[in-house]
Amino acid sequence: MKVKIEKSVSSKKQSSKKSNILSDKGKKQPQITRNTEIKRALCRWCSANCGVEVHVKNGEISKLTGDKNSQSRGFRCERNTLGAMDYHNHPNRLNYPLKRVGTRGEGKWARIPWQQAMDEIAEKIGKVREKYGPESLAMLAGCGTVRFQWMDVRWCNLFGTPNRILSSMNCFAPEGLTQCSVYGADSRGFLEPGVTKCVVFFSGNKKHSMPNRWKTIIESKRQGTKIIVIDPMFTELSEMADMWLQIRPGTDAALAYGFLNVIIQERLYDEEFVQKWCLGFEKVKSAVKEYTPEVVEEITWVPRGKIIEAARIYATSKPAIMGFMDVTHSHLGRDAVLQIYLAESALRAITGNLDVRGGDLMRETEEGFNFNFDDNMHWDKLFNHPLRKRDCLSAQKFPISSVRGFALLMEAMRKPNGKVGYLNSWNFTPMASPHYIWQAILDEKPYPVKALIINGLNVMCTRTNAGKIREALKSGNLEISVTTDHFMRPAAMLADYVLPATDWLEDVCLNLQRNLIGEQSVPPKFERKSDYYFLRELGIRLGQGKYWPDTIEDMYDKIIQPSGLSFQEFKSTNTVPPKIRYKKYETEGFHTRSGKIELVPSVLKELGYELWTSYKEPPRTPISAPELADIYPLILTTGKKTVTYYHSALREIEKLRARHPDPIVQIHPDTADKNGITNSEWVYIETPEGRIKQKAELTTTIHPQVVSIEHGWSFPERPGEDPNLFGVWESTAGVILPDDPELCDFQGGSPLRALLCRIYKA
Repeated sequence: MKVKIEKSVSSKKQSSKKSNILSDKGKKQPQITRNTEIKRALCRWCSANCGVEVHVKNGEISKLTGDKNSQSRGFRCERNTLGAMDYHNHPNRLNYPLKRVGTRGEGKWARIPWQQAMDEIAEKIGKVREKYGPESLAMLAGCGTVRFQWMDVRWCNLFGTPNRILSSMNCFAPEGLTQCSVYGADSRGFLEPGVTKCVVFFSGNKKHSMPNRWKTIIESKRQGTKIIVIDPMFTELSEMADMWLQIRPGTDAALAYGFLNVIIQERLYDEEFVQKWCLGFEKVKSAVKEYTPEVVEEITWVPRGKIIEAARIYATSKPAIMGFMDVTHSHLGRDAVLQIYLAESALRAITGNLDVRGGDLMRETEEGFNFNFDDNMHWDKLFNHPLRKRDCLSAQKFPISSVRGFALLMEAMRKPNGKVGYLNSWNFTPMASPHYIWQAILDEKPYPVKALIINGLNVMCTRTNAGKIREALKSGNLEISVTTDHFMRPAAMLADYVLPATDWLEDVCLNLQRNLIGEQSVPPKFERKSDYYFLRELGIRLGQGKYWPDTIEDMYDKIIQPSGLSFQEFKSTNTVPPKIRYKKYETEGFHTRSGKIELVPSVLKELGYELWTSYKEPPRTPISAPELADIYPLILTTGKKTVTYYHSALREIEKLRARHPDPIVQIHPDTADKNGITNSEWVYIETPEGRIKQKAELTTTIHPQVVSIEHGWSFPERPGEDPNLFGVWESTAGVILPDDPELCDFQGGSPLRALLCRIYKA
């Protein structure tokens, strides 16, 4: 993209020599003469964090190889092998701080020094805080390609705003919040070949969404692990499964109720464990009694015989994993999502598969990791901030994501020994549902948002109601908007300041959830700066100076202090395995108010949630909205993964685009034939919110009543100026997805699945 450069607005004299504002083509970078050395980095193209050996010669990267001594054992997917070097050296990377000098979206920028950018941003944010309060600033943080969002949450806690959006809200936050309410910790299945006897995958084609774990799944299958896949699509994972249950999108809660019905009626549960450790079992038993396999078959499309067989296999094959519920089936409406996660939490618990080797392991307390991470988040500053007068914008509608709700959960989870029951607290932090942030900018209700920081989040490509997002970002009510990123993307084009971020080859990576460490491989090119630098510099100017050590390494020294190691010592090992303990509850109980598993969570009950009600159909399905289904007869599911890209990222890389050049909509051949559609032609996908187009892929792997589209699409090669914004309106799923709070899940996540649509030739 060509960027218009106006004269500098810096107070200091600038060189008159013209340069590419993104790259300074031809300008030589500082050279460091030395022999080739190998740095051990963590790839950040996804959450797997595979180990990479970075070969550095004379200060430049010569090649990348897989780190066979890392937890990923040398694995590298095509994102890394084809994309990493090209991404790092891309001519269109953002390399210098930019200040808008035209109207928002016009694409006119001036290059300014970092210090000037930070001074001006801090001054404007300070004035907003003084006039409207700290809650008038909202921060949107993406998973990006190097960032760990705890920094953003920490900064917001110190500033006093609960109004933030993390990528976890549309990912694992609803499941994690439910598990923390039930168990006092969130859990994840640790698939162990030769030990795990059964694993149930609720959707998600792991070959594409978790490619580093694909070999483990194959090896587990070879060693006899039973694999059950619940998915409306027939995928590579379905093909290797012992059982494939082709479910109607959005009905996962009914299927989970059916599993519970079979297991309880046939007394396949662990009676001793339930009696000793589970509260609320009779409530669960009563709630699922009417959901016999016959009833569930009618709701879900899954044959009753398969429901019975799958439930029996799961309950009798120990240890077993109730796999992480893929986001393909979350965010289906408030009641439906809470029912799904309550039911799967109960399935883990009553079958005795919780916190055992080869089963679903509860995350360790900080003691097990030798960290004091939670104390360094400064939750007390958020809960008791002297300037904060209001809860988050959506606190009334989604109380579990409010400051009050999170404080209740944290208080419960610190029992019985005073230590927080999980390390992942920042991922479930108080957050505002996106609808309310845009509303607070446009209508100033329930109170105004006047300042916006977007850190590494391609918000117009990854959230719903893209048209409303654009309207808010252009609004005159918004006094300052700042974006940090690697490339100019749609939302960045509408910002007042755009700041260049480092990539994972230029920064230190410490994955605090898995004790993985990645070295900084090379110094940042040009004037790219790390997230830590940006947040620290901004924080210092806004009164947070004493809370931010000089460097990220110094910050990590504080976090890992209980281990007795410095960060440099910690880093030399590349990974320090946590102390894996099983059945932790036998010595310390569960980190809930009662000290037991609360199948009817007391915190959620206190916050007013209805628990273990009759099955609730998602709000936009042929059953719940038959009149709408007359116009939009097909069930729409979004978010189909491809190993080529990571959500909305990497489409700038030519080698990857060559592999997957166009957005794909998958349609059953019979459905295509009825609509006059042939393979590989462009088709419109339309909902009540609008329409987009993607290229048809006809496949019998999908149900004739279901349509599956890819998400995250824009076209970096297109013009960036508003209103085009890199073609975001053409194929991005968020253009046709609503953000109505009535359709959101119980913690405020946007509706992404089990909606209604129609298709026709473009």
